[in-house]
Parts: sequence; C-alpha cells; structure tokens
Amino acid sequence: MATDTFDYIWRLLAPQGEYKRREKACRRLWANYDEPKQCAIYRAIQEKQQHGEYVSPNPYFAIEDTALSMAAKPIARRQPTNYNGLKLDSNTRYVRAIYNGTGGLYTAAEAREFNMQILGDFIL
Repeated sequence: MATDTFDYIWRLLAPQGEYKRREKACRRLWANYDEPKQCAIYRAIQEKQQHGEYVSPNPYFAIEDTALSMAAKPIARRQPTNYNGLKLDSNTRYVRAIYNGTGGLYTAAEAREFNMQILGDFIL
C-alpha cells in the first residue's frame, strides 16, 4: 500500500480516555485490509457519524465491526456500459470488445480501463 491511511481513520474515530491506548492494535488490524477496503470502512464509519448512528467508542471494535458488517455486502464495482442499442455520441470513439465473455460496443477508454479484448473500431 502506497499511502498510510491509518492516521485518517484514527482522527475520524478520535478515541477518548482508555481507548487511546489501542492505537498499536488498531494499526495492526487496519493493515490487514487493502486500501479499497480501508476506504470503504472509513466512508461507512464517517456516514454513521454524520447520521448520528452508533459507532463503538473503542476504535478497534469500530473498525472490526464495520469490516465484518461489510463482509456480507460486497463493495459495488463499476461496470462498463455496453452501448449496443443506445444513442451514440459522434465525438466518442467506440470499439467492439469482449467483456466477461460477452461481445458488445464500448467506449475505447472503457475497453482499455477494463482490459477488454478489442475486436475492432466501430465507425458511425
């Protein structure tokens, strides 16, 4: 992981009293998650705080409980748009490509982003 994101979650949780001593344990727990998961945990805790929902005052449990609750709900991943049958923009380059085993019409940028097998250009 290129960025140390622990300081962000520690400031967000702002542990008080005896919980301040949990920093090392929390840092180890936090390091078990990859950066996308860390970001998702951070956002979930931030949202709970903003809506006045309960977040454990113990930062270790706040992180762990949030991660466990998210395990049942996978992080939504963006999908490319298949433009077959949709109105096309004449200023956009489209390609015929295969995504997840199915052919379709995608923007050249999305085809590259999603590492699709490009079959050829689509000429308007």
